[in-house]
Amino acid sequence: MESNQSRIAVCNQKGGVGKSAFTTLLASHLHYTLGRDVLVVDCDYPQWSIYAQRERELAAVEQSDYYKLLLVRQFRQTGRKVWPVVRCMPADAETETARFLGSGYQPAIILYDLPGTVNAEGVIGILSSLDRLFVPMKADKVVMESTLSFARTLHLTLVQNGAVRLAGVHLFWTMIDRRERTPLYAQYEEVIRRLGLPLMQTHVPYRSRFNKELLADSTGVGRSTLLAPERSFAADAQIDALASEILSILNMTDNG
Repeated sequence: MESNQSRIAVCNQKGGVGKSAFTTLLASHLHYTLGRDVLVVDCDYPQWSIYAQRERELAAVEQSDYYKLLLVRQFRQTGRKVWPVVRCMPADAETETARFLGSGYQPAIILYDLPGTVNAEGVIGILSSLDRLFVPMKADKVVMESTLSFARTLHLTLVQNGAVRLAGVHLFWTMIDRRERTPLYAQYEEVIRRLGLPLMQTHVPYRSRFNKELLADSTGVGRSTLLAPERSFAADAQIDALASEILSILNMTDNG
């Protein structure tokens, strides 16, 4: 791997916080909107949800002149080809990633989509090889107990282990209902500070379009592997802010 490549993942052992959705949205925003070459390695066995979404979208494009037109317009405006996705078992991720990079494509950022458990063979190896791990969390007691245990364990066993690459586990709030007033955020942030875990500034609100594929209509594009998130959606859903903060953490804000 080239020294200027960054390896990251959005991961949480607790389901329902949108790890695959965030991986897809970040990959498309980084690649199509910000011009950063990305590679997605889908290790989320057995569903391989990002790879499966790409296949569904390619099939949908074949049946829709409108989607074809959107892709042509995007390419003319940006010159960006579709970002590649590699499907593999977690234990084969290093080999399959190296094999793909051997074809000549050298992404600035490699994003891994991981299974929901670190007990799957190969997952600890992938986590150890990352530069940074980003952990979405929501203000729910069960979710937070699992999330903090997961993040703290990785911080102690991997981040503080000089023999591995992982340099940080970064938490961020998601699925925030701005109408909701709850003391849970302040209470949990105090716990996070005591645990010594980095807390990101970006707060991602709940938006139904996170779960809608190829929403290519008058409301713009939502979550897609082929098209950039529509700019107003990316701003409203804080995807642009999240991507910018991740680039800052990775020291990649110079666009080079």
